[in-house]
Amino acid sequence: MSEFLHVRRGVAAVVLAMSIASPAAAGGKALACYQQVHQPAVYKTIHQQVVVRPGGVVHETIPARYGQVTEKVLIEPERVVARHIPAVTKTVHQTVMVRAKSVGWEWRHVHGKKTLCKVVHPAQYATRAHTVVVQPAQTVHQRIPARYAHRTRTVVIEPARTVARHVPPVVKTVARTVEVRPASAGWVQVSGKRRCN
Repeated sequence: MSEFLHVRRGVAAVVLAMSIASPAAAGGKALACYQQVHQPAVYKTIHQQVVVRPGGVVHETIPARYGQVTEKVLIEPERVVARHIPAVTKTVHQTVMVRAKSVGWEWRHVHGKKTLCKVVHPAQYATRAHTVVVQPAQTVHQRIPARYAHRTRTVVIEPARTVARHVPPVVKTVARTVEVRPASAGWVQVSGKRRCN
């Protein structure tokens, strides 16, 4: 079709040139007649897929997870201590003989005269206090058991880690109007001599 229009344009140019160059020929016998035609541009809608966001690999950090654990801890270990128990005493009162019974001689005045007499001296007693041990002192070894307590602490259940996640591209379809054939103008020969008259 483009070759046809090209030829028609060439013919029209020659015809116009002749009519302009020879104005006296106007009104003469027509040999061939041409009409100018216009062809509009031809468009069509095409659908294309375009990438809105490219895909890739995203590295995502997952934080660590923590938890609470309760455990039994030793506060004071078992030990043995020595405990001194003093002696138990008491005071006892006892009568004791201070001087034993005895026989002796002594001077006395009998009827105004000095007389030597044989006399008996009785025993003499006294009460004396003294301390006695009821229970002797001793050392006792006592076992003291260990002491425990419960303590809660935070521990890592799962450590932090980085994972790679594939993100697919985001694609969408867009409609676009494109020109299939541009608009054109040309000359077409009118068939038949009667059409020229």
